[in-house]
Amino acid sequence: MSGYAEIIVDLISNAVDRPFHYRVPPALNKDLQPGMKVRVPLGPKRYEGYVLRLLESTDLDHSKLRDILSISVDEPLLNKEQLALISWLSFRYYCRTIDALHAMIPLAYRQGRRPPEKILIRAKQEASASALSRAPAQKKALCQLLEKGPQVRENLNRLNIKWPTIRALEARGLVEITPADEFIKQSLPTIFPTSPLKLGSEQAFCYQQIVEALEKKIPQRFVLHGVTASGKTELYMQTIAHCLSLGRKALVLVPEIALTPQMIEHFEGRFPGRVVALHSRLTATEKTSAWQKIIENEFSVILGARSAVFAPLTGLGLIVIDEEHETTYKQEEAPRYHAREVAWWRSRYHQAVLVLGSATPSLESYYCAVQGSGRLLTMNDRITPTQLPPVKIVDMCQELKDNHRQIFSRPLLAELQGVIERDEQAILFINRRGFAGFVLCRECGFVVRCPSCDVSLTLHLDRQLMCCHYCGLEAPVPHVCPECGGIKIRYFSAGTQKVEDEIRKLYPGLELIRMDSDTTRSRQAHGDYYRRFRDGKAKILIGTQMIAKGFDFPKVTLVGVVAADTTLNLPDFRAPERTFQLLTQVAGRTARGTLGGRVIIQTYHPGHYAIQTAAKHDYRSFYEAEIENRRQLDYPPFSDLLRFLFSCSDEKQVFEAASWLTERLREVAGSAEILGPAPASLYRIKDQFRVQTIIKGKNLTAISSGIKKEIRSFHELKPPFSVRLTVDFNPLVVL
Repeated sequence: MSGYAEIIVDLISNAVDRPFHYRVPPALNKDLQPGMKVRVPLGPKRYEGYVLRLLESTDLDHSKLRDILSISVDEPLLNKEQLALISWLSFRYYCRTIDALHAMIPLAYRQGRRPPEKILIRAKQEASASALSRAPAQKKALCQLLEKGPQVRENLNRLNIKWPTIRALEARGLVEITPADEFIKQSLPTIFPTSPLKLGSEQAFCYQQIVEALEKKIPQRFVLHGVTASGKTELYMQTIAHCLSLGRKALVLVPEIALTPQMIEHFEGRFPGRVVALHSRLTATEKTSAWQKIIENEFSVILGARSAVFAPLTGLGLIVIDEEHETTYKQEEAPRYHAREVAWWRSRYHQAVLVLGSATPSLESYYCAVQGSGRLLTMNDRITPTQLPPVKIVDMCQELKDNHRQIFSRPLLAELQGVIERDEQAILFINRRGFAGFVLCRECGFVVRCPSCDVSLTLHLDRQLMCCHYCGLEAPVPHVCPECGGIKIRYFSAGTQKVEDEIRKLYPGLELIRMDSDTTRSRQAHGDYYRRFRDGKAKILIGTQMIAKGFDFPKVTLVGVVAADTTLNLPDFRAPERTFQLLTQVAGRTARGTLGGRVIIQTYHPGHYAIQTAAKHDYRSFYEAEIENRRQLDYPPFSDLLRFLFSCSDEKQVFEAASWLTERLREVAGSAEILGPAPASLYRIKDQFRVQTIIKGKNLTAISSGIKKEIRSFHELKPPFSVRLTVDFNPLVVL
């Protein structure tokens, strides 16, 4: 019998970021379990908390311990694995325990809300509103059902049609109320069953290696380096099928929500009724419903974006991370975890296999595989009728010298014209949304900047506004320079809107699609755009990095990279790697069908090794050049980085706080190198000055306890600094 419980209180506060011990009242002793949500007193107030452990005894003063008040939810919300994972997350990523817990469990599920059964209201065939003249509310409801067809209850609520009204219509025999599941399934796009395809020799070899690891039930990590269109998705599905045949489950992660509709079609076609999707576009009800059904073992294949790595699967046998190099797998808010590391933790816990697939693996993953901390599997051949497309690099400096000043080079314009004449499709890629990157006065050089951030405002022509992509500020487009009164206002550095505008001028009436974060805000936008382009209803797809990977459009015969230098010029040591990955991935969107394809890359740095190797589809040469640069600079994978970012509206105070903690960190850093404090590349955002200190070392885990102690000291200062501190282990972006 357990007399005590170790509980984490559900408060986002550094002051209570530790377990508290409580007495377990006799009335609760029989029912209380680890992982349960309970109500406890803390100071003069009462809060929710989660039971981490049950204890038979405690070394604390018994007279000062207080009783648990009640159990909030009758069943544990956290299982044994999740409790262990919460502890690891908070240690690994220097975050509060409650932040780790919140990241793992959907809010509605934590609150004990369970999704109600969806119901459908359908007007009967013989129903008529003519007899309802004395019941206007019922007449309105019935007319809506007759006009719009069957509706789920939530839709009628939005139309201000009350439930008693529906019940009254049911009593009159005018409507019928039934479960909505079948209707909802019928309203979804039709997905046709598919059969496994014959594997090529390289695919078959990789399949055999993964299957052998699955059968041994030994945790193993594979890095699957397969060129674009080498058949990685088919390989995933066949290894998943084998995993399911062993009575185990599979988890598949994709980097972008934009890829989810396509992947759902692939996986639902192969595993009908056994797949569920988890991503941020689900409503709270949908997410909670999916979560509950996973716990109840209704699904054996989970497909989703980054947060799906926490899906509450038991009997996990295989985890696949598609496009594993993508930065979207790194969480930018606490806990700042990387899904790849969490997946490997879960693989070890479940004795499962982890497959990291990409045409452009991250340097860290590839290096580990080469060094033996995993297995490297390679697929160099495409399964498509054509092999990797030829790539032409266009020197935009030469275009300017030749007095060609359009955003599209002459070779790209010629290729576009050919695509239109042959009734094919093209993708135009530019990794910047908006119409123009900045607005400049050509008389005095003034650039319109955000008053709260150290960045220029971006022109969004469709809304006739200047916008800050960091704080959200919107301002009117200037027609007169506010600095000198000049009228020579010009737009520089094109974005997706500018590309769209130029294409519409070149080809009036041509159907095209623009995909960026401005056009895909609605929940269904990604799926709708994907299906429209796949079905040939648009000839040109313009987009940012969300279109650069994963999509399979056989009719695309041209990819144009409008500005290859966008990521190359960032002040970040990973800039060459990101540039190579983006160019290689977007180039792989063409030549996937019998029509073949070609790629045009426009750049002002045609000789850069990242661009040259991407044009040759030569990952190995890029890797060897970049890994040597990293080795000389002692950057990952040869060291770990720990970034401390200080932000405050008071410039003097942010430097004082950064200096205070940095000096304390020097005392515990040992052989690790301390860089800073120094202004961040983006020094001011939302009126907050930003200063950073970075610890660089080979094994920061060994000094993590000392680091955590100094972080606590920083938060406990009296009086405290009014400075926000964020700590990020191995950040992927250091701007």
